[in-house]
Amino acid sequence: MNKSLLAKAGVFLGALITFGSLGFMIIFILIKGVPYLKPSLFEWNYTITNVSLMPALITTLYVIGGALLIATPISIFTAIYLVEYADRSKPIVKLISMATDTLAAVPSIVYGLFGFLFFVLFLGFQFSLIAGILTTTIMVLPLIIRATEEALLSVGMPLRQASFALGAGKLRTIFSV
Repeated sequence: MNKSLLAKAGVFLGALITFGSLGFMIIFILIKGVPYLKPSLFEWNYTITNVSLMPALITTLYVIGGALLIATPISIFTAIYLVEYADRSKPIVKLISMATDTLAAVPSIVYGLFGFLFFVLFLGFQFSLIAGILTTTIMVLPLIIRATEEALLSVGMPLRQASFALGAGKLRTIFSV
């Protein structure tokens, strides 16, 4: 039997097992979970008799929105500085880039533990919305910085030079091109 045919069969079998398991889990969750979806699950009031998801959903949206509101401008301007203005050969810029890459790889449970220890216990924010927002902000900062850096680096020099040749300034080129 040909080795490539054997390899294809192995890959196909692995994919079949993976997608079969995924399909089984989805069907199992739907069969067991759909009967419990009732309108009372999404009521505005959370009581002992009515365990509603709505307050948790709204709080999640607040945390995500607040974190993105804080993290987005900081991250974008940091990436613009690192790509466009900073001297890439300086040690501090290399250190910032390495720290950003390292922080992007940290598991979210570590950020949660840090947020609990620092914001909740040390700063005394208790279990509040601001503690969650600040923890989530710290968690998404490196991801947005890295994505923006890659987007800025993907713009080639000919496009930048064409923008400058048409009379656009550096900031206009950064934000438009």
